[in-house]
Amino acid sequence: MLLIIRLLVCRPWIQWAEWAEYYKNPLTTIWVGREPRIIVQDAWVASDLLEKRADIFSSRPRFVVMGDVIDATTTNQTTLVYGDRWRVHRKLMTNDEVAQLALAVMEAVNYVVPGYFLMEAVPFLAKLPSWIYSTPSKIGKGAALFSQYFYLLTQEGANAKVPTFGKTLLKAQPEFNLSDKEVSTLASNLIGGGVDTTSSTMLSFILAMAYFPDVQKKLQAELDEVLGDNRSQTWDDVDHNLPYLIATVKEILRWRSVTVLAGIPHANTVDYEYKGYFIPAGTNITGNLWAIHRNPRDFPDPDVVRPERFLNGLENAYPNQRGSNPFGYGRRQCSGQPLAEQGLYYSLGRIAWAFNIEPGLDENGNEVKLDIFAFTNTENMRPEPFKVRLSPRTPKIKEMILAEAQTARDELRIYDIETKVTIKEALQAA
Repeated sequence: MLLIIRLLVCRPWIQWAEWAEYYKNPLTTIWVGREPRIIVQDAWVASDLLEKRADIFSSRPRFVVMGDVIDATTTNQTTLVYGDRWRVHRKLMTNDEVAQLALAVMEAVNYVVPGYFLMEAVPFLAKLPSWIYSTPSKIGKGAALFSQYFYLLTQEGANAKVPTFGKTLLKAQPEFNLSDKEVSTLASNLIGGGVDTTSSTMLSFILAMAYFPDVQKKLQAELDEVLGDNRSQTWDDVDHNLPYLIATVKEILRWRSVTVLAGIPHANTVDYEYKGYFIPAGTNITGNLWAIHRNPRDFPDPDVVRPERFLNGLENAYPNQRGSNPFGYGRRQCSGQPLAEQGLYYSLGRIAWAFNIEPGLDENGNEVKLDIFAFTNTENMRPEPFKVRLSPRTPKIKEMILAEAQTARDELRIYDIETKVTIKEALQAA
């Protein structure tokens, strides 16, 4: 128990990486109760198991809290065992009030961190009466409320005059015999996963640009050459004219991978032997991206942001053409990867084109010292609050920013009035 508490306090992925280095072994086994957890800490081993043998390593282990307690074991794509039901869910995937609720839902990913809840080690605790142990009941009731909310939100979205994901889900519900809860989780996963991971990467990018000004200057030089200050980039620019921007986004995703444990753990469907190690079917297998993406063998000076790693081929060998695994592994990698990357290319490119990013100032007017290791201890990690200054790069850009901001405020005000009232009435009626 003391070991589990220590892991939680000191960010377990850091400790695991140290163990891998100390024991010179990329496979680290820890025990939660009577259940083993295998931590994969090397890109090549992860590729051997989770990608090359994705046919047997694409299922999920049993989750007490993230699965049983919140009633998600058979309804949520992230926790479904590998099979036909999971394929149906996968097929269907494509500072707002809704986004904030979705972010709250995504906090459940912390439940997969070994030792986060004692229930994972002692599962019978989840069955105790609430007057003895109230945590399971509180978690379950909260999950039920979220489920109801996102089903109502899906119904509302389906009433729009344009094609929406809500229309797709409700049309598919009878076709695939989806429960209301399955529809709800598909909606909340798409919103929450995108909002949480994308916003975290944006914050890491801003921190990196302020800390590594030479990288910012190189990126802005490319943007200036292609765009000038008359316009920001288009999708065509991203696809054909901005290689340093694409390399920068890839490097930020490697440098501070949001899903530091490579998403939700995998499990093998059959017994498997790997290099003399026996892995029983159903074993919880977690990828430690903190170790994998910071291995000096694959990424020299790993804590330095250097987009050149991803220009004109990789500097060093890596087991896939992409050169990293920020979206997970194999058939269970993030289903929103293409959308997330495109969004980052566009949004981060616009930030760098529009603003100079510098460290903030303290009360005496001196630049603060930024800490590139001050990140949260959550599984979806993001920088702790930090001070920076963003200033428009030219007067013309400043005018464009102000005009776009006013338009966005006007549109958001109309949306808020219509949407908040509708959702509030729906929840009251329910």
